[in-house]
Amino acid sequence: MEYRNLGRTGLKVSAIGLGTMVHAGHFGPMKDEESLSAIEAALDVGVNFIDTSDAYGAGYAESLLAKALKGRRDKVILATKGGNIMVGPNRGKTDFSAAYIHRVMDESLRRLETDYVDLYQLHNPTVDVIKRGEVWELLEQRKKEGKIRFYGVSINKMEEGVAAVEDGRSDTVQLEYNLLMQAPAEEVLPLAQKANVGVIARAPLRRGLLTGKFTPQDQQRLQADDVRARGFAGDLFKTELEKVERMRFLVKGSVQSLAQAAIAFCLAHPAVSVVIAGARDARQMRENAAASDLRLSSEDLQKAAEIWRSGFQA
Repeated sequence: MEYRNLGRTGLKVSAIGLGTMVHAGHFGPMKDEESLSAIEAALDVGVNFIDTSDAYGAGYAESLLAKALKGRRDKVILATKGGNIMVGPNRGKTDFSAAYIHRVMDESLRRLETDYVDLYQLHNPTVDVIKRGEVWELLEQRKKEGKIRFYGVSINKMEEGVAAVEDGRSDTVQLEYNLLMQAPAEEVLPLAQKANVGVIARAPLRRGLLTGKFTPQDQQRLQADDVRARGFAGDLFKTELEKVERMRFLVKGSVQSLAQAAIAFCLAHPAVSVVIAGARDARQMRENAAASDLRLSSEDLQKAAEIWRSGFQA
């Protein structure tokens, strides 16, 4: 396993991390024993960065992670997030007030059964929240209290990532970056690299589509609570799979699967500190981790970028 600097934090993180959204059932039903086997395999292969959120199963993923890490908390760099309201009358909204973040951070710590988290991230804050500053003061206070070691943001839009880097208070930026979503390489990653802000690349497999295992017919079996049923509704599922096929040329030589190629693509960018792919079980975790040793040629990286810039036109 390769280890990299997480920006200016001084933390050394495994190039491959583990995202735990899948363990809360957001990508279809999960069995706890499978989730626990994925976490166990992650630790076995040298993964030391695990990312979760209070939004994943309304805290379920955090509680499950606590169970998996019992007696081994010191083995991982633990990251979680807050700001999304998951229960009650305001479910689906966000709240980045100091009072709310203070409360849900304490709730996360209790679920994770730890005195501190290494990285606390605001979960999808707007540009206004990033620039306003109130919540940053709270995060700095909690850092002094020893509840968190560092803090950052997890964003959806490029302008939010730019705002976070330019604001200067965020130690890290987490964003979607993959073969089908390469905009960060042009808009955010160069800025982050220059500012020494750690980059956490999420969804490297585009929520499973870049495993190369899906067909258009698979859309019919996606259940209503599967985020892909909403995120790739209608013709978008088929359109995205057509894009996936354009990237299959990367599977050759030591690259044994499209999933490994997709992860290796993300790792190739010098601004990326860690790539967090979800893993349903130990087998998937080990396959993902193997990508740490792979290197795509500069010619293949350039071709992948050109295909994206062309809008995937044949």
